[in-house]
Amino acid sequence: MSPSSRPPNCTAAPSEPGEGAPDPKDGATPTSAGPAGAGHRGRSATADASVHDAEHVKARELRETDERVNRAIDEAKEAAAWLRSSRRHDDDESLHQRLARRTGTGLTSYGLVLEGLESALAADEAEKILDAFPDVTATVVYSPGRAWITAPDDLPPDTLIAALEEHGIVAYLTRNSLRRRATRLDAAPRRRPAVPAAAQQMAEARIRRREEALLAEGSNEVLFTARALVTRTRFIVSLLLSIPVLVLSLHVPWQFDGWQWWAAALTTVVALWGGWPFHRAMLASMRRRMSALDGASAVAILAAWAWSIGEIVFGEAGRIGFTTSPTWFAFNYDRNAPAELFLDVACGVTVLLLAGRLATRYNRVRTGAAMSVLRIPADRQVTVVRKTGKAAKPEHRRVPVAELNIGEDVVVPPGQIIPVDGSVVGGASRVDSRAVGGGAEPTEVKVNSRVWAGSMNLDQKLKVRVSRTGSKTRAAAIQRWIQTAIREEDVAHQTAVRSASVLVPWTMTLAVSAFGIWWLVSGGPGGAFAVALAILIGIAPVALAMSTSTALRIGILSAAERGLLIRNADAFRSLAVADSVMFNRVGTLTEGEMHVLQVQAAQGENPELILRVAGALMMESDHPVSAAIVRACRVSRDSGTGGGDVPHWIEVHHVEIDADGAFIGQAELPVANSDGEVEMRFVEASLWRPRDMSALDERMAVAAMGGGTPLVISWRGKIRGVITVGEDIKPDAVEAIDELEDMGVDTIMITRDPYPVARRFADRLGISRVYAGIVPGRKAAAVRGVHAGGETVVMVGGSDVAECLRVADVGVLMEADAGVDDLEIEESDVVSLRSRVGSIPEAISLARDVTRTMSGNITFAWGYNIAVLVLSVAGVLHPLTASVLMVLVGLWIEWRSRRLNRIMGRGGKRPALSRRMVSRAMGRS
Repeated sequence: MSPSSRPPNCTAAPSEPGEGAPDPKDGATPTSAGPAGAGHRGRSATADASVHDAEHVKARELRETDERVNRAIDEAKEAAAWLRSSRRHDDDESLHQRLARRTGTGLTSYGLVLEGLESALAADEAEKILDAFPDVTATVVYSPGRAWITAPDDLPPDTLIAALEEHGIVAYLTRNSLRRRATRLDAAPRRRPAVPAAAQQMAEARIRRREEALLAEGSNEVLFTARALVTRTRFIVSLLLSIPVLVLSLHVPWQFDGWQWWAAALTTVVALWGGWPFHRAMLASMRRRMSALDGASAVAILAAWAWSIGEIVFGEAGRIGFTTSPTWFAFNYDRNAPAELFLDVACGVTVLLLAGRLATRYNRVRTGAAMSVLRIPADRQVTVVRKTGKAAKPEHRRVPVAELNIGEDVVVPPGQIIPVDGSVVGGASRVDSRAVGGGAEPTEVKVNSRVWAGSMNLDQKLKVRVSRTGSKTRAAAIQRWIQTAIREEDVAHQTAVRSASVLVPWTMTLAVSAFGIWWLVSGGPGGAFAVALAILIGIAPVALAMSTSTALRIGILSAAERGLLIRNADAFRSLAVADSVMFNRVGTLTEGEMHVLQVQAAQGENPELILRVAGALMMESDHPVSAAIVRACRVSRDSGTGGGDVPHWIEVHHVEIDADGAFIGQAELPVANSDGEVEMRFVEASLWRPRDMSALDERMAVAAMGGGTPLVISWRGKIRGVITVGEDIKPDAVEAIDELEDMGVDTIMITRDPYPVARRFADRLGISRVYAGIVPGRKAAAVRGVHAGGETVVMVGGSDVAECLRVADVGVLMEADAGVDDLEIEESDVVSLRSRVGSIPEAISLARDVTRTMSGNITFAWGYNIAVLVLSVAGVLHPLTASVLMVLVGLWIEWRSRRLNRIMGRGGKRPALSRRMVSRAMGRS
């Protein structure tokens, strides 16, 4: 190591060899200075040698350390050079190549949205363009313009998009494809499945496991009693063992010598093993510091058994020849009686509790069966028609529902559930769509008919073109709605359970107090103990907890089976007390496509030009009135009506909709100049629905009042004509309005039409009040005004009046083609899937029945509990009688709740979820 490279902490020898200093490695010894200094020099030489050795060892270690540092520096330089080269390589590498290297797969699939496909021939040409790329397989669907592609990972979609654009076809990745590719480019894998189909399959597997557990165990109903333990075997064994005990206890002539020991042995099995579900619930509630609803009954069973065993083992009741007779009233107990046995009470209460819990089912399994009709499993195999090979020959393939693409054709045989939302492109058949809001009877469908997932194909094979699958279907939205309503009902049920459980500790306190008082008054413990047992056994907290929740759940399901989705208990209560129903006229009281009834032109105006201008102004609007005018305008233009005086195409610019809903824009129209020549000019044109007739002359006013919805068209400040648009009244509208009036509910119609037109329409239906001339922006204020007047308002309309639905006490969404977005708007409290006016009185009637049942159940449950406590304290209620009454009151409350199904079926209204459909759905799953 050179001096210049030596670290500063290295210490050099006194002198280097060759500079006059001896080198120890050469074996030279220092010369002696003389005899007098010989010993000192010898010791000094030894010390110098040891110092030199230490210095050389330290120098060697330093050299090794220096070499390691140099190697580390060289390695770091090499790593930096490699990173720089790798970065340059990554910069040159495309995202798609990195995607292929990261995933390790050769092919990827994605979808393209195609714009510019003018015909099916153009779709075939686009498919040939895509198939021309190496290892690329493409399927192009003309309607709705989709391309489903399987290509190598390192082939960018931009290359395919550019090839299509060269032939005039605009293409871009679908939203789901973009999301999937972005997920695959993430460095860290997601914990949850990135593919929605996989997540849906996992969710469906969890639902199936939960439903299988419910079917196997029964429902727990969150009453702190394990339903899995309340079995028929336990009940039958307990019943067979209890019969001899009851007979011997109640019939004295049959009490043979030693009967009490046999009865005690049988009672021990019944009380401990048969009553174990209730004892287990009591112990669990004590551990959780809660009150089990069956806790008082469990205490009564154990107390009766322990009392009896104590009397037999330690008292006079154990002697051979002992007999006892039943005492039905506490004040008749003999204070001098040697013993009192309650073996019959322990057995009887156990058997009756088991029988009552088996008979009382809070039916979640029924809910699961109903959901199975609406649920389309993602792994269900269906037949799809796909083009394969270079010849693009259609072939039938069996694929899971999760692999279906929008625009593909699915073959649905008769007797199967339609798996997707779409339109019929082949075949004709009858379809039962009650589960998703169809009519009460099966409907005939043919080509271009709309069908929904969850409907059942009855007769002939259908070919359905896919428009929505999976969670986007209407059936999935209905299922989510019902699940949300049931979840809210579960919360209410848990609250009722906690409230009812408060009754248990108070009852136990009352039983202890009554036992002490009766013992002091009567002087004997037998009657006092019978009073305490009657108090513990007689109360019915289970019936109190079920008084509202059972009726509410059955009401939700009964409404859903009839095409009514009701959100929660608040909606039921508001519907029950509703005294006013407001109908938005368009789409609620009328049905079918609106159509132009009449075009009345002013003096000297061309009616065809009026229709063309109106169609041009309303071209971009999706309102039914606008659609009717645009459709009539296209028919008139295509037929050439109006001759050469009417332009074939009218240009409009800067179209706006003002606060009153009027269309205002600049339209290019033929205008006569000062020389009398006709030239094309941009003039301001407007179209509006009149709120009154003051702005119209006599001729235009008569036309506006002729029937239907009037629209006034004007340009250059002059009214040019009136267009009248109308539609058909729903066939059940008159009957439904009469039914509402008979129920004491006031009917109101709100519309933009002028009052004379609206009043004439309302008179045809029998509607009491009319709010006319209300523009869309003021309809919510009109609903608030009715509510401010002290009325409970039910607003009925489509998604275009969502704000009105929000401000009303109850918002009812009524739309025949309600899709996923419509069903999931938060403004609606009720959805009428069948879009019938008759569903409104049906919903109010059901809500009144449900609330009446809930109120009656609560009143009856509280009245029973108070009465049984009073009778028990008075000593006139035997424990066995109290147990019978306790079971009967629970069955009575459930019977009153289930009676709602029969009440709803009296009017001949068939439920949407028939037994046949439920059984088929359960068999399929």
